[in-house]
Amino acid sequence: MVAAERYLSHGHDTLLITAHAEFGFPHGGCGLWNLSNEPWPLDTLEEAVGEDTSGVVACRSQWLVKRLVHRFAEAGGQVTCRARFENEPEPLLRGTGAMPLPALDHVVLADQDVPEPDLHRGITHVLVDEPHTAVWHGRILPPHHDLPADVEAGGRRGDGTVEVWTQHPDLLQPLAEHAIEHLQVAWADDDLPTADAVASRSRAAVDAFLG
Repeated sequence: MVAAERYLSHGHDTLLITAHAEFGFPHGGCGLWNLSNEPWPLDTLEEAVGEDTSGVVACRSQWLVKRLVHRFAEAGGQVTCRARFENEPEPLLRGTGAMPLPALDHVVLADQDVPEPDLHRGITHVLVDEPHTAVWHGRILPPHHDLPADVEAGGRRGDGTVEVWTQHPDLLQPLAEHAIEHLQVAWADDDLPTADAVASRSRAAVDAFLG
């Protein structure tokens, strides 16, 4: 979402697609946003079901995605769901049907969580391609739980639930029977798993690619 909005801000006609039935499809991504690194991107916290906990906004990541794609569309961006880009022999979108595309300057694969038959087929640029990653383990805990002090990242959501992330799953074992959700992501190994880190790297990658 951030990358598409950045391309749009540079004056490019931008089409954002997903193979899912909707943007913000349920996934195990991180919903933490560190305010010491990046300002919160929305006008309110409530729209993303989040609250500020000691400088960290903890939100449902699916809601954040939905709100960001709404903002992208309001700014003039184009969106479509249930579609994949193909470039053989001519550029088109293929989903329930096939729709030809006009001449394209760039096709960008950014933070794709839907496995492709061939990740780089027809792709002219991969925005964020992390060859070195670490596995982070997450838990969503009920509202009556305190934020554990020994995990690397965490925050309390607006609905009271607690989201925590660590590279050390043994730290989460005592919480297993109380957890509402068990999450896992592969993340750049030099970053805490926060959405603001993705936003910052995505904007920098777009700016560098466009020169």
